[in-house]
Amino acid sequence: MNILNNKIYENLDLLPYDLQGWNGDKPIFKELINEVKPTTIVEIGTWKGQSAINMGKICKELGLQTKIYCIDTWLGSLEFWYGLNDTKERDLMLKNGYPNVYYQFLSNVVHSGLQDVIIPVPLPSSIGIKLLYQLNIKPELVYIDGSHDYNDVTNDLVSVYKYLVYKDNIVFGDDYKTFSDVKIAVDFFNTDYFVIDREFKDNFWIFRNKEFLL
Repeated sequence: MNILNNKIYENLDLLPYDLQGWNGDKPIFKELINEVKPTTIVEIGTWKGQSAINMGKICKELGLQTKIYCIDTWLGSLEFWYGLNDTKERDLMLKNGYPNVYYQFLSNVVHSGLQDVIIPVPLPSSIGIKLLYQLNIKPELVYIDGSHDYNDVTNDLVSVYKYLVYKDNIVFGDDYKTFSDVKIAVDFFNTDYFVIDREFKDNFWIFRNKEFLL
């Protein structure tokens, strides 16, 4: 039936290892994991798994029993279909017109030996976030790197803060300097319920959630 667990890797037709991605191996991941020591991480936007696999390896190195839930449709954001659709690194592995890069992600996780850590959530972010809330999954660390459209980034932030954020956890993301829509959404995001300390490191933004206002 429709259950999120590690059985998703069973009977996989394994593809060759291909972990191409963007900024998923930067020092900020180890810095924040060292700071938080998370038991649960939620990632919104995964692609081939570079950042999730990096975080999984870091958690294992630190001896943490961490689960990483990766929310993605694996269908590609707008630039995968228009604008940057002819770039090799954005190949969606279309089969009869339908993206199959999800299976590359699964294969990369298996090659990395992280099937016990990484659990894919193959849903739109708005639904995946609500599902994790319904399952009472409470992440100490949330990484947002999905669509780079202003409305999508804003909606991801709103959904995350409505369902997955509580005092002292951290929300962070990439592409602050790469995509103007991301910068605008992050700069203008506000919530009536949390005091947020904002920090910016290179291309990353970091929200530390300090206290409830209500």
